[in-house]
Amino acid sequence: MKNLILLTGMSGAGKSTALGLLEDLGFYCIDNFPPALIDKLLPVLSINIEKLALVIDARSGELKKLKEVVDFLKQKYSNNLKIIFLTAKRNVLINRYALTRRNHPLHKEGLSLEQAIEKEKRYLSPILEKSDIIIDTSNLNPHQLREKLKVILEDLSYQFNVRILSFGFKYGIPLDVDFVFDVRFFPNPFYVNGLEEKSGKDPEVKEFLYNTDGVEEFLKLLEKIVEFAINRYENEGRMEINIGIGCTGGQHRSVFFAEELGKRFSGKYKVNVEHRDVI
Repeated sequence: MKNLILLTGMSGAGKSTALGLLEDLGFYCIDNFPPALIDKLLPVLSINIEKLALVIDARSGELKKLKEVVDFLKQKYSNNLKIIFLTAKRNVLINRYALTRRNHPLHKEGLSLEQAIEKEKRYLSPILEKSDIIIDTSNLNPHQLREKLKVILEDLSYQFNVRILSFGFKYGIPLDVDFVFDVRFFPNPFYVNGLEEKSGKDPEVKEFLYNTDGVEEFLKLLEKIVEFAINRYENEGRMEINIGIGCTGGQHRSVFFAEELGKRFSGKYKVNVEHRDVI
């Protein structure tokens, strides 16, 4: 088996959409795989299947066993495995269930929807920490989720991926990042005449920030921290790191630092730079 994907995460976060894409990409997909059978069935399945995707989540009723499943897969198939974890904000998940009128898998335990979401989140937190790819689908429609996954999965050579996301704190901290760096202590170009309508990609904003005391020093420190983390992640068998860089509105400073940091890792790793809140 060349490629094994474990797809998991919060109920209502978009696993069905993701599974459909994996099927389109040629994966043999098994939804709601029983965790108790993983060590018995997977060796059999791997004999003739090169690309296999398993969905294991709260529907199995065995949330406590999910960590054991992940540990088993990490140990047995570490060179071929990617764990994809889909999540979303609580209010988004509640709204999605309201629209679909479906029951949460943990409803049968007599829990309210909010209680079920919180319990699921608590049990899945150890899996989140071990996941290679974490996607917050709060602001993604099904088409956007498919496109995002396509970009992530297009290179199955398992080259280390550095994802850098700029955002505005006033719109909320993203859920799908490993590190958050706050750059609000630098002067805001929004208050500079002629720069308020521009973004951190524009030459005028870049010039303003590069002429600001401490910017180059901070970029060098960021590069060292991220490089250190990448080395540790690789030692643990993880193949992606997600960096969030935030400023007030997500238009100027965070965009500038995300772009510049991305340039410093380009060529060494696969780099994806995204700007969540640029208008």
